[in-house]
Amino acid sequence: MKPPLLLVIVSVLLSSFSTAFAAMAPSDGRRITQLNVVPLSVLKRSISPKFYKSLTVSPVKGWVVVRGKLIGTRISGARIIHSELNGEFDDLALKLAKEVQLAGYFGIDNRTGGNILMHLLIYQIADGTMALSFPHLAGPGGDQQKYFGCAKLSVLKADGTWTEIKGPPGLQDKGWAVRTPDLSNNIRALLRLEKIPGQ
Repeated sequence: MKPPLLLVIVSVLLSSFSTAFAAMAPSDGRRITQLNVVPLSVLKRSISPKFYKSLTVSPVKGWVVVRGKLIGTRISGARIIHSELNGEFDDLALKLAKEVQLAGYFGIDNRTGGNILMHLLIYQIADGTMALSFPHLAGPGGDQQKYFGCAKLSVLKADGTWTEIKGPPGLQDKGWAVRTPDLSNNIRALLRLEKIPGQ
């Protein structure tokens, strides 16, 4: 093969690769692993391993964060502290935050309300738009807590309504619970998710 012809072939291949990469990059988007404030350890415990693996490689279309105080088992004073996609999903995030129930937290600041965050992640899927939400404690040691519960997963239908995808039968609609490592006095909250106040 003559050198000039080889150079032409290499040039064409590099050009094709660059074009393909450029076309792919804008739609590639961020991965959940790049959202550093999202505690993946919490999410990993609240969905199936297979689904978790798919989420780590899927591009995140948008991200909304709600902050509030955990009073009892509910979020009080919820407000948006991070919003993307021009606020399109802010109302949904606030609605989901009102539905959060978290038991078993006995921190020092529990009487005045420990800080809690709820993350709403928006994904573009083949069938439309998918929303995934889950809470976690934002105070000191929040990431060290052991979380038990079921992340909420919904799909936006063509008529503009959200349809929730049911989770495992043992966890669906039973809220969340946390357990502080080496703290045994809150184990009952973990074993009795069905007893969470407000059910």
